[in-house]
Amino acid sequence: MRAFADWREVQRYLHAPEPRGNSLLLIRLDDIGDYLLFRNQLPKYKASARWGSHSITLLGNASWKELFTAFDRASVDDTIWVNKAEYLRSAPYRLQIWAQVRARGFTTVIAPSRTRPLLLDDLCRLAAAPTMSIAAVNTYVHPSWNDVSDGLYGELFGAADPRLHEFHFNGQFARGVCGMEFAGGRPAIDALITGAGAGAGVQMSADIICFIGANTRSRRWPAERWIEFIQLYRRRHGGDVVLAGSGSAEQELATRIQAQTGAKSMVGKTSLLELAQRMMTARAVVSNDTMAVHLAVSCSRPTVIVANGVNYERFTDYDRAGIGGVATVYPEVFTRRRERYPLLVYRYTDALTADIASIQAEEVMAGLDDVIRTPAAAETV
Repeated sequence: MRAFADWREVQRYLHAPEPRGNSLLLIRLDDIGDYLLFRNQLPKYKASARWGSHSITLLGNASWKELFTAFDRASVDDTIWVNKAEYLRSAPYRLQIWAQVRARGFTTVIAPSRTRPLLLDDLCRLAAAPTMSIAAVNTYVHPSWNDVSDGLYGELFGAADPRLHEFHFNGQFARGVCGMEFAGGRPAIDALITGAGAGAGVQMSADIICFIGANTRSRRWPAERWIEFIQLYRRRHGGDVVLAGSGSAEQELATRIQAQTGAKSMVGKTSLLELAQRMMTARAVVSNDTMAVHLAVSCSRPTVIVANGVNYERFTDYDRAGIGGVATVYPEVFTRRRERYPLLVYRYTDALTADIASIQAEEVMAGLDDVIRTPAAAETV
């Protein structure tokens, strides 16, 4: 809150706002997985009666710029890209982004994110200084933050059921502010866009992809478990396994797993678009709870999520959200707690690395066998 007050004070040095024309700024600064669960709603803004006459600019996170350019660039008229790490670190960079937003003269700002950072989305909304602003009721764990955040917007989309999966929440928000939403029942990427072919014409590989990375240790299934799983998969199915990931930590992990299993690796060798292309033709995807899960589901591949339970209802409970072809394996300690309080929203936030390490290879294999046997992921969207 101190940083918010200090950074807001800096905005006093921006030139006076001059909203003009019908111009809409969509603020979406969250990460790749969040974007994948939102992107199918993006075309509805331009298609709607309410916003169709507006010039629409997307203020987006540069981490998913490649995906947007490949899949969604026709959905908006213009873009402004933000390097989130640089924004949070560098005062001159922040001021440059704010000045660029202020100079555009937006008449309306919409912030669709369900959990909205004060220092990012909300300060960019203040920099834009529109005549109209719309957002979702904020869902931070600190009510005082939410009070300040929600007070910055003239129109709030009512609080959603906290059990609602993020994909369905984004649809409800689009319906609330656009009067329409994506008609598909699951996130979807057209195979034609990735260059992988179309529908039944896609030539499937015998490979499964194992995405071994995650942004925190408590979300990473350890190397010894991946090794056990790959060895078990080979004994039962005999197919190849391809490791995927992006960071230096994943490179070291992949080297260790390869030494014990002979698995192939594309860790650090593919772009996001190339990963989507590979997923589109994979037999199945097994992944930690990270953006790769939502990419695999969007590519309609049978998917197994190895999850620690954090934000489970919003991001990993695909089956309970009615989205087929996805199996999620949780630690027993999490499952016991959830079963004990079935009617409560269990805000499981204190997961330890030991929790996810307790998940056994046999459990993940059972999930994989299930989604391969009943490939509901291929349903029409």
